[in-house]
Amino acid sequence: MTVYVDLVFLTNLAVDGTVLLTTAKLRRKRPSRTRLFAAAFLGALYAAVMFWVHIPYFYSFGAKVFISLAMVLLSFGYGGPLQFVRNFGAFYIVNFATLGGVIGLSFLMRSAQSPWEGMTYTADGGVILEWQMQLGLFIVALALSVWLFRSTAETGRKRQELEQLFWDIEVRVGEGSWTMKALLDTGNRLYEPLTRIPVMIMEAAVWKDQLPLGWSDRLQTESPDLLITELDTRDSEVYSWGSRLRLVPYRAVNGASRLMLAVKPDIVLLSRGDQPPIQANRVLIGLDGGTLSSEGTYRAIVHPDMAQADPKSSAPSQPA
Repeated sequence: MTVYVDLVFLTNLAVDGTVLLTTAKLRRKRPSRTRLFAAAFLGALYAAVMFWVHIPYFYSFGAKVFISLAMVLLSFGYGGPLQFVRNFGAFYIVNFATLGGVIGLSFLMRSAQSPWEGMTYTADGGVILEWQMQLGLFIVALALSVWLFRSTAETGRKRQELEQLFWDIEVRVGEGSWTMKALLDTGNRLYEPLTRIPVMIMEAAVWKDQLPLGWSDRLQTESPDLLITELDTRDSEVYSWGSRLRLVPYRAVNGASRLMLAVKPDIVLLSRGDQPPIQANRVLIGLDGGTLSSEGTYRAIVHPDMAQADPKSSAPSQPA
């Protein structure tokens, strides 16, 4: 069998560079190109030297781990024991994922009459798997494996970040209480203009039974000020909520000024995990006639000022 050492070196240089770049993306690192090239060069040189000289134990498990440690150290620096261990672990995770994808794709596209073909048994009971792949196919399989791994890792990271913004909230109005999932929106800067009370957003369908008949659906198309004019003060059950209603002006995405129907609750409690609950007394709840999450993950959007309140209680209740 003819082995072209220069091809082995260049292939490993490209593969090691790709793995290191993917590791940097996974760990949110931005190492210099010089450091990445030096680490990839070391890995490629290590793979090519085996065809030039024979050094006992040079390709043992310990030697391979040592070269991997040196590559990670060259790429990302030390940064403390915890950071170094995490970088090293991510490097091997990317290696296993991408190489496993390449081998899996190669065997998937390989045709054989028997599953035992391509297996050779050694004298000491070992098994040798014949694995041959053209260079072009190898590059395509490697690129596809890296893309699948990065897409999966990025999706998982975004989901994890999104879960950090989820809160469990409890809204209390009179003798009623409602609990639901809510999403913290750091870009929400909606306040009631006169009192500067923060306004959180909630699906109007949550309070469909408490609001006048049909309001939760009509809020999608009709202006809330027209709905308020229809309130019947003779209906004590409806008017008890009517005294809590507010109209909050806001600017839509297209720049047009609009009004949002809001409710003044007694208390809103925010909790997440083992953290002590946050009590928000000074808040308005804007009602949205649509669905905030297409997947139904959350039904309310929390104002950032509410999450920054004191864990035991926010400012005392003030009239809105």
